[in-house]
Amino acid sequence: MSRLISKSISPFKGGLSAKAVCILSAAFAAVLLAGCTPRVATSFWRIGTPADSLKPGYTVIHAEGKTRHCYPVTEWTDGPETDTYHQLHHHGVAVESELMAYRIYFDKKQTIDPYCKRKPQLELGESYWYPHDSLLAAHYGDDILRVSGTVGVGSVKYWNGKLHHIEEVGERQQLIVRKGRNKATIAVRDIDWTVPDGKQDRPETRHVVNLDVRYTMRAGHRDMRCDVFCSDTIQGLCTGVQTIPAKRSLTDIVDLTAKRSYSDNGLTAEGGQCSFVEHLENGVLLASWGTDWPVNDTVKYAKETVGLGVFIPNAYAGELVHDKHNNLCLLQMKEIKGNKSKGLYGEYGIPATCHFYLTTVGATKEDHPVATTAGEWYAYLRKWTKGLK
Repeated sequence: MSRLISKSISPFKGGLSAKAVCILSAAFAAVLLAGCTPRVATSFWRIGTPADSLKPGYTVIHAEGKTRHCYPVTEWTDGPETDTYHQLHHHGVAVESELMAYRIYFDKKQTIDPYCKRKPQLELGESYWYPHDSLLAAHYGDDILRVSGTVGVGSVKYWNGKLHHIEEVGERQQLIVRKGRNKATIAVRDIDWTVPDGKQDRPETRHVVNLDVRYTMRAGHRDMRCDVFCSDTIQGLCTGVQTIPAKRSLTDIVDLTAKRSYSDNGLTAEGGQCSFVEHLENGVLLASWGTDWPVNDTVKYAKETVGLGVFIPNAYAGELVHDKHNNLCLLQMKEIKGNKSKGLYGEYGIPATCHFYLTTVGATKEDHPVATTAGEWYAYLRKWTKGLK
C-alpha cells in the first residue's frame, strides 16, 4: 500500500508531490472563499454609550473629531421631533459596491450623498464613511460631494412650484431591506406624510400618504435603481441632480434633445460647471458636472470634480422643472393593478409606483474614472441609459 501511495504522489511519474497538493488545495480554498465573499455591503450604526458594549457588533469609532460607541442596526424608526440625524453614525443608512457608496440622511432632507472609491473594494466596514489618515494613505476613498439642501443625486423630493423636503411626517424609518453577496437594498419610509399641497388648517382636506423609497445596488455597479411606492397616485414627487457646487445658481442648462452632437465646450459652462438634460428614446436624462470642496475642511481635503446622472424611463417621466440649484423631473406614479405591490402599503388600497436610476463618477478621486470631462460624462451616460427601462 505504501508503494502505491508513493507512486501516486511522485512528481516524476506524472503525479503530484505532497507540497504541490498542499499548494493546489490552498488555491482551491481561496477560490471557494472568494466565491463567497460579499461584493456589496451595508452600513447602519446607532450611536450609543459604553453601556452598549454588550450588544452584538458593538465597536468604538473615531470620526469627525469624536469617539463614538456604536452598535449596528438593521432598521430604525423615530418621530419627526427626534434628532436622529445626529444619533446615527454617518447620519443614516448606507450601501456600497466595490465602485461607489451612497448614504441617505435620516432627516427631512432624506438626501442621497455619494462616497467614491479610488480602487475597487469594499471600505465602509473599515472607514465607516470617514476614513482616517492611515486609510487615506492606503488609497481608500472618501466623500466627494457637498449636497447641502439640494436634491443631491436621485433623492426623492416634492415640487409644487418650489422644492420641498419630506418634512411633516408622523413617523420616519430607515432600514436594510435585504443584503446578499451581489445585491443589497436600503429604504426610507415616511408614514403619515402630509403632502404640502394639503390645507393643513382643515383636517378633512389634509392629503396624508405613506411613502416607501427603496434603493438597490448591485456588485460591479456604480449606479443604483430607485423604486418608489406610495399609498396614493399623488402629483408632485420629483427627483433629479444638484448643481456643483451645491450653492451655484443654475443659470445654464444645456438641452441636448435637438442636438445629438456634443463637445466639451458645448457642455461646459463658466468655471467648468454645467447641467444638461435630454429626452432620449426610452426616457429622460438629467446630469450635472462640476468641481467643489466636498467638506468644510478645505485644508486637509482638495476640491473634487464630480459627475451626477439620473435617468427616468418614459413611463414615469413627467414635466421637467428646475430652481436655482436643482435640475428636476416630476415623477408620474402608476397604479399597481391587482394590488400586487412589493411595497409596504398594500393594506392602504392599491398603491402607486415608479422607478428611476442614479449614478455618479468621482473624476479626480478614482484611479480609473469612466469620465474626466463633461463631454466624456455625457457620452458615458448615454451608453448607460441604453440598458435601462
